[in-house]
Amino acid sequence: MTVRAAAAALLALALLTACSPDAEAPEPTPPATATPSATPSASPGPSDPAPMEDVAGQGAPHPPPVWDDAAKAAAQARAVEFMTAFARPDLPADQWLAGIQPLMAPEARETYAAVDPAQVPASALTGEAAVRDGTSPYIATAVVGTNAGDYTVTLSRTADGEPWLVQYADPAGG
Repeated sequence: MTVRAAAAALLALALLTACSPDAEAPEPTPPATATPSATPSASPGPSDPAPMEDVAGQGAPHPPPVWDDAAKAAAQARAVEFMTAFARPDLPADQWLAGIQPLMAPEARETYAAVDPAQVPASALTGEAAVRDGTSPYIATAVVGTNAGDYTVTLSRTADGEPWLVQYADPAGG
């Protein structure tokens, strides 16, 4: 199973768990009032939550994100930051993980914990990242050039103002 396939499976499982009503919850969860919009067909991702959802149980609602130049720039910066940390096959596994895990979605961290950084073919970035326009403001895809070829980095976020987190990085065409 490829890292991308494993990451996609973990993401799907996490999303199903997060979207399922919690049988042990003391109060029922009110139904969503918005219809989820489609996610890009090339990359699995979460359904769009209802507007003004209380993200992470913090008590304060967050506005839904928008896909604008600032969102694109933030996704591009996070993809480059991640790939800079990822393309370090010279590091011991614990140091490598310490560099990438803070940039990743929680459900992706477990998958990448099994990766041997010595097997990562990329060791340097070689060009600018290009963010692709998508159909959801919750998902971004960036292509980052490395000395081992382009990597496609898929990111997600939960609300406007929340950071983009890497779901997976995969050699483009892989």
